[in-house]
Amino acid sequence: MKILIVPMAAVAQTEGPFSRAVLLANAFSKKGITVALCAAENKNPPPNIPNYPISTPTPMGLPKWLGLRVYPLADKLGVIGRKPVFSFEEVLHLTGASSYAYLKLSIDEIRSTIRRFEPDVVYSEFNLSAILAAKAENKPILASYSFPTQTSYAASPQYAKGFNRILKELGQPPVYSALDLFTRTDKWIIPSSPLLEPISNDKCLFVGPFKALPATPVLEQRNCILVYMGNGTISNKKLRQVVFEAFGSTSYQVYVAGMPDYEEYQNIHMAPRFNFLELFSKTAVYINHGGQNSIMDGFLFGIPQLICTGKVFERNYNAKSVEKNNAGISIALSDFQPSILSRTVDHLVCDNTFRNNAATLGHTLSALGGADAVADYIVTHFK
Repeated sequence: MKILIVPMAAVAQTEGPFSRAVLLANAFSKKGITVALCAAENKNPPPNIPNYPISTPTPMGLPKWLGLRVYPLADKLGVIGRKPVFSFEEVLHLTGASSYAYLKLSIDEIRSTIRRFEPDVVYSEFNLSAILAAKAENKPILASYSFPTQTSYAASPQYAKGFNRILKELGQPPVYSALDLFTRTDKWIIPSSPLLEPISNDKCLFVGPFKALPATPVLEQRNCILVYMGNGTISNKKLRQVVFEAFGSTSYQVYVAGMPDYEEYQNIHMAPRFNFLELFSKTAVYINHGGQNSIMDGFLFGIPQLICTGKVFERNYNAKSVEKNNAGISIALSDFQPSILSRTVDHLVCDNTFRNNAATLGHTLSALGGADAVADYIVTHFK
């Protein structure tokens, strides 16, 4: 059996779709499935997984020479963090993935890869071009899915024009919203649980996070605070200032990932990257931006979470879901201040309810099987 995995592509440093695609690819390979990626040209897949490169869209469909300059400048000036994002369709518009020119190019590239690789199944990691290409080539198509990508939750149908133009050319029915394309897949793979994302549909397969179970024993006494705010939520300057003022004189060892430079001062450690698997087992509170990968990883280790989402629809949903399950606390962007962070962390640590609920969610998610469950489903249903 052969499977082609196509993750979402973007100029922004969105590691989530690609990292999940790699986790799936490794799990499929271990089950004896022949797997390949069709990932953006700027990604570096593991050497054991072949990749058929796909073009990267430029922001808002601008010419490449301009788009590649506009995004870094907007990021540096903090424009990206201040821009509200109301739906996944708007994400596709901002990244340029919904422009007619990019849709035509990427669909042609994926169709070409399908013909060369000849997969039995195509897997879309939030890549809508992959859904259209698979339907055009009459291939079964599975797709990662989430509660916030439902049309009923958040849609921006004004950005569906490019999709409908290409759908007409492909001889496929038009859509009201680009998100309606998810309904044309064979199965929705949801890397979460019904407790966190209560979707009721026969297409759903809840598998929990694709990441494997924690290999490191989780400590009872935890003295670390881990901070990761993703891309554009909080400026590096403000993040540094707030963390130093909030935790610089505490007994916690504080690790701030995603910073441009390495810096250490007493109990504060900053770097572009840390080995999260080593830190999670001793982390008391995980301060993050509400991305799905971050939240799921934290729960696998039973970590209460302090979430500051900024103005992104999906992260806002995730934060509310965490609060609904009483496993963390969400704060507004304006509340990302030293006194509020310090007070909130103390509350999360002192009230064992948060830690117990986070651990319960972690056990529930782990029991769903992760990437192995996806592989088992594919082997069973698409022989």
